[in-house]
Amino acid sequence: MEKIEDIKKARIDESSIVLNSVIEDNVIIGKNCKIENSTIHSGAKIENSIITNSTIKEKTEVLNSIITDSFIEERVFVGPFSHIRGNSRVGRECKIGNFVEIKNCQIGARTKACHLSYLGDAEVGEDCNIGCGVIFANYNGLEKYKTIVGNRVFIGCNSTIISPCTLEDEAFIAAGSTITKCVEKRGFGIARARQENKEAFYNPYLENFKRAKIYFGTDGIRGVAFKELTEELAFSVGNALCQLKERPKILIGRDTRPSGEKIFKAITAGMIKGGAEVFNAKIVPTSCISYLTKKLGFDYGIVITASHNPKEYNGIKVFGANGIKITDSEEIKIEGKLKKQIELTGGKLLDLTAEVLSYEKFLKEACFDNLKGLKIVLDCANGASSKIAPKVFKALGAEVKAISTKGSINHKCGATYISHLKENMLGFDLGFSFDGDADRVLVLNNNLKLLDGDKIIYLLSKYKKIKGENIDKVVGTVMTNSKIEKLLKEDNIKLVRTPVGDKYIIDEMLKNGEKIGGEQAGHIIIGDKHITGDGILTAIIIASIYKENKKLFEKIASLELYPVATREIKTKNFKAKNILKDENVVLAIENAKKYNRVVVRPSGTEPKIRIMVEGKNNAEKYAENIKKEIEKIILTMVE
Repeated sequence: MEKIEDIKKARIDESSIVLNSVIEDNVIIGKNCKIENSTIHSGAKIENSIITNSTIKEKTEVLNSIITDSFIEERVFVGPFSHIRGNSRVGRECKIGNFVEIKNCQIGARTKACHLSYLGDAEVGEDCNIGCGVIFANYNGLEKYKTIVGNRVFIGCNSTIISPCTLEDEAFIAAGSTITKCVEKRGFGIARARQENKEAFYNPYLENFKRAKIYFGTDGIRGVAFKELTEELAFSVGNALCQLKERPKILIGRDTRPSGEKIFKAITAGMIKGGAEVFNAKIVPTSCISYLTKKLGFDYGIVITASHNPKEYNGIKVFGANGIKITDSEEIKIEGKLKKQIELTGGKLLDLTAEVLSYEKFLKEACFDNLKGLKIVLDCANGASSKIAPKVFKALGAEVKAISTKGSINHKCGATYISHLKENMLGFDLGFSFDGDADRVLVLNNNLKLLDGDKIIYLLSKYKKIKGENIDKVVGTVMTNSKIEKLLKEDNIKLVRTPVGDKYIIDEMLKNGEKIGGEQAGHIIIGDKHITGDGILTAIIIASIYKENKKLFEKIASLELYPVATREIKTKNFKAKNILKDENVVLAIENAKKYNRVVVRPSGTEPKIRIMVEGKNNAEKYAENIKKEIEKIILTMVE
């Protein structure tokens, strides 16, 4: 074994040669390696490989491969039989599969390139998936070109990408295609002899290759107030919006949480420092901010809320000028600006509470006629609906009993605690239970039959069908009960499933024009009325249907859906995706899938893993088995 310039506690097999290199602690260099003029960082593992003039960062593994003149970030897996050369840089947590050649490329974090691919002279974004046999063709016989690939792009096997061309963010290149020109964001490229670009579509693989955001989850930023969602973070988010758009006009509202005032002041200070005009709607439902942002032409709408979470949590939801929650890529841009700060004169805070009346008017106009004769209980979750919901329902003629209007938000009340509504239903026709920011609703009838989000989707679809409206598709999520899917199919209505999160439902509805979407928990989107989840709007329309067609309502309320077993496990901030890759956890999930429909996923709003097993074959047992295996992993991590 040759002389090493700097070596600490490394393990180097005697069959390997190391020349003029820096080898840090805990490096393992196995058999038949040659390492020259390189730096190998702590925790790296090298086996049967040649590394020359390169840097290999922490905990990267290289197997049966050659790396020359390149920089490989931490936690990358290379090989076997891959060749990385010519001033390439591979981002952290990438996976470079067997028989992949990479030359003069810059590759973003968490990208995967499968075997038999050639990536040459390219800039590849983050979270891409490049299938086996893909070739980047960069030379036409006279000159070279560079291929530009955006973030979260999927390229199918045996595709050829002929430069010069750019594949924008979230493009999807079907297997076997020859791509010769640019593919726009979320575009679909497919061809053999020539290229055809289709309109933007839902990429079913996108969820697997999404960039890991630091602060934003599936519904904005969410965390324990002053611990995870700090005033400093709120200030930075506010200022970041001013970096994305110069001197923006921003509408802001909040729910009733005790931390809301301080978070409001912090984020507002960040926006004013950046030169924004900030308009305060004070305590209003989330959907009110969405509605007014679009109606009044604001650049952004912000709601300070943690939705259904307990009072110690708070959060930040951001809407764009169209009244729709900003996209993942926009959230990533905000995160990229958090460490920077701008200061412009002219920022100010203005009152906008008078405009809330136009939102109330919008809600009233959604009623088919009036609600006279109906006796209705409203559980306002001690949240943002506490004043506005009773006011609107009374104006529509209903006899209203409003509960949970003054206490601790979401505490033993609201949509997460339906038993509180049940206790107050005696003598009433309908009960509606909202969550803290009123973007979701659950429904009870006088027999205490529950209409969750799944049944509400079916009720709205069935009603529209009876009324002769053209409805052939509705949008649900992976959690939507399969019985609903079966019933919809009987009415020639297709259920389109998306990942959990109302933003994904809305995205699908906007792209393909579906009128109804929603999820089990009670986020319902009625697309021809309002393009965001609105619990009060949904409640008014359901009450209208009940008054007009009580028989239909009661029939759907009495439906027995397929049995479902659910569990949730707190992860204590461990990476849930890593836990779900454990061999025993995977085995437990696969066993359950033999007999049931199974969804196991990290929560997008809390440090939890959620389990759903749907079916008649011991769903409870299988859900418990999965839970136990996950808890074993978490216990090991704690130790």
